[in-house]
Amino acid sequence: MTPSTDPAVLARGVIGVGFAGATAGTAPLDALRAFGPGALIVFARNVGAPADLRDLVAALRALGSPPPLITVDQEGGRVERIGAGVAALPSAMAVGATGDVALAERLGRLVGRDLARLGISVDLAPVADLSLQPRSTVIATRAYGDQPERVGAFAGAFARGLERAGIGAALKHFPGHGSTADDSHAVLPRITADAATLRARDLVPFARAIAARAASIVMSAHIVVEAFDPDRPATLSRRVLTDLLRGELGFDGVVATDCLEMDAIANGIGTVRSAVEALAAGADLLFISHRLELAHEAAEAIVAAVRAGEIPPARLGDAYARVHALRTRLAEPVPAGETLDEGSPLEAARRAVTVLRGEPRLQPGRPVTVISFEGTAVDNAAASGGRSRGEDVPSLSSALRRRGWKSEVMRVPLEPAADDVDLLLEHVPRLGDREFVVVTRDAHLFLRQRDAVARILALAPDALVVSAQSPYDAALWPDAKRVVCIYGSQPISLEGCADVLAGRAGAGGTLPVRLPANAAVR
Repeated sequence: MTPSTDPAVLARGVIGVGFAGATAGTAPLDALRAFGPGALIVFARNVGAPADLRDLVAALRALGSPPPLITVDQEGGRVERIGAGVAALPSAMAVGATGDVALAERLGRLVGRDLARLGISVDLAPVADLSLQPRSTVIATRAYGDQPERVGAFAGAFARGLERAGIGAALKHFPGHGSTADDSHAVLPRITADAATLRARDLVPFARAIAARAASIVMSAHIVVEAFDPDRPATLSRRVLTDLLRGELGFDGVVATDCLEMDAIANGIGTVRSAVEALAAGADLLFISHRLELAHEAAEAIVAAVRAGEIPPARLGDAYARVHALRTRLAEPVPAGETLDEGSPLEAARRAVTVLRGEPRLQPGRPVTVISFEGTAVDNAAASGGRSRGEDVPSLSSALRRRGWKSEVMRVPLEPAADDVDLLLEHVPRLGDREFVVVTRDAHLFLRQRDAVARILALAPDALVVSAQSPYDAALWPDAKRVVCIYGSQPISLEGCADVLAGRAGAGGTLPVRLPANAAVR
């Protein structure tokens, strides 16, 4: 039985919306109250000081009874919308490299506690995709690895940690976004693997976590999986959302869509029409994360579809009831129980460091030059809903200086021009006797970066190569004597790396993905 029978109320109550404003005074609270959404999504653009965020979230919670779901993408690694007041976690792939499933649950519990203190009720995490495509810029280190059972164990553990802290967890992106290099923020990917392969591979992490009842939500992917439905994206497919997710895998929680304003959907069927079709296919919560006017249009289109007989009233009522039940269950934050280990994120970052060749420790007393490839790469997942402001680039060199090393940094563009590389190579021999640490960032996607590193190694063959993002760089220079992977270039990963390089911690990570010979850009 649903708390309302008005189709307009029900339609708005199955939509999750985003908004502008980083304080209770600048957010459009009256417009949001009038709309009555089932959920609200907080992006980096909405995050100011922790006190402002707490006040904003309190105002958002007061918009309905029970409060709308207050959601955020707080995965760890490169997708963290809240930068202060919540534990900063290394990437999922870094956590996977530790091999410690219990640690993943501890991290979920820790970030869940912090979100609950802010009044957040749902973390749109963890990613249960497999990292199967080295050229992917949308999944990559957001995944725990490429082994289905292992990823299922880690995703389920992180979700359990969130749920134990009173935060709804969301497994994403069903039925698996990891085997395509295409980014659904920009295009509509197609996955051509056969059904048997998908059931033995991509579906396994979701199936394991669902069977363990680890998460309250499963979020759909804007991808066409030809073996399950060759004609419709998973988000709009009854075969995927109802027959496969509900029927075959037995999921009985809230099915949410990824944002319907992403180009994979918006540039095809369109945001408004997709809301109708996603609901008809079996989705319960429809995210329209940026424009409230589109959410209004979508609600009106849903009401019209119900009146025209395109969507059975029972389908809308069922979706609303599921969302409303989750809102009710998560209405009150869970008080923090036992004391949690605040050092778990740094522990994970240290233990993630994976030595592929050579000795990672630096020689005490010897000066260090860090040659760091940096710049702006396409990262739609991390940039979505971001602020328009510059941020300081974290530095491994600074982390080493905090540990007593004499260190300098030479910053090089991700795809350096020939003149930049020539100038760098002229300078390197003049620096004298010192350690060189070369920090690469996705050189397997940037040909000139790969070649520049090869030239640096020719001059400084004992240099330590630190693959700071996806680990696929580690296969590019087979003659490099010293290579480590750290699975992220966020401060927490650089701090963990610095502890290993300084001899304060051991490196115990293992590669959570295979390194194919064809990982490099051609």
